[in-house]
Amino acid sequence: MEYCTTIGADVSDRTTKICVMTKAEGGERRIVVETTCATTKAGFEEALSKFDRSWPVVFETGTHCRWMDRLFKEMGFKTIVGNPGKIPSITKSNTKNDRNDARELARLAIADPAMLHPVFLRDEVYQQMLRFHHARNVLLSQRTQTINQVRGFAKSMGYRIECSSTEKFHELGKADWPRELEECAWPLMGVLKTVNLKIKAYDRLIERLAERPEFKPMVERVRVVYGVGVIGSTVFVAAIGGRPDRFDHTRDIGAYLGMIPKQDQSGDDDKQLHITHAGADIVRTALVECAGVAMMSNAKDTDLKLKGLRIAMRGGRIARKKAKVAVARGLAVTMLALLQHPEREYVPLSEDGKKGFERYRAEMEYLTMQKASRKEKKVA
Repeated sequence: MEYCTTIGADVSDRTTKICVMTKAEGGERRIVVETTCATTKAGFEEALSKFDRSWPVVFETGTHCRWMDRLFKEMGFKTIVGNPGKIPSITKSNTKNDRNDARELARLAIADPAMLHPVFLRDEVYQQMLRFHHARNVLLSQRTQTINQVRGFAKSMGYRIECSSTEKFHELGKADWPRELEECAWPLMGVLKTVNLKIKAYDRLIERLAERPEFKPMVERVRVVYGVGVIGSTVFVAAIGGRPDRFDHTRDIGAYLGMIPKQDQSGDDDKQLHITHAGADIVRTALVECAGVAMMSNAKDTDLKLKGLRIAMRGGRIARKKAKVAVARGLAVTMLALLQHPEREYVPLSEDGKKGFERYRAEMEYLTMQKASRKEKKVA
């Protein structure tokens, strides 16, 4: 859609620069109004009250974008929310400041709104689910950091704390500890107990929210995929905003979640780069954890597991990491396909997959025999 007049708003934490720009005869852009207002509801209502409601308000994603979007729509404005990571004329400008950024937003919306790479803002219920996951991850990170620090204290004194379960680490008794560590590290065990209780509380909140009608049908649908549990299913449904129809092709979900390689190709030069890391980190992390479950040695045979094992066969740590990312991307594609086609039956292991596992195990057995033979020759 083409606009002749647009309102560019560059938002900072306390104030917002506003630029109203119009396209004059001959295509020349002309600034109509430039002003500054407070980044509050009252400030925006006062600043925008005198503007025509047919002029779209253009701003970037950020901390304030959600409540601003709701406010402007309540006032009768159309909104365009730009993706700042894809607007180099702003992010890489040599004259970057709030006033110029507001002008550039208004100018791009007049020229072609697609140049702003407009983003889809999730409904509040899906955003609430992501907030629960973010809060839970903060506690998980705190628990891991605390346990690692306690283990580090012990190792520096020549001891090793034997406990394979993270959830039960705080249940260790004083008899399992070196006496020299009690005064320094024992108080942290109480902190770990509290953190574990809080993590379980967030688990209950996530499960309760997943029972709402906005989530329940989709969560139950994607949980049939082997390796995907409550955490993986809820964070995935929340990430797509409950709108699987937003994606034209199921493969598009890989790019949306930042799990496809970057591209830097020119002529015969085509560099091999890391994944883009676009989208929410929390979703990628959850899907990679699901991929780890799906690829465990005692896990059920699936087509995705076979794909991961084939990639991991290349050897080395990097190959195993690539395998997990590839399986995580495959899980996302599979879940999206199931949501887009509710009538489709989930088949974890196809006939080709069964034959593939037979070949894979035969190859692994052959490689093991070769390795043992080489060892025997070295010993001889």
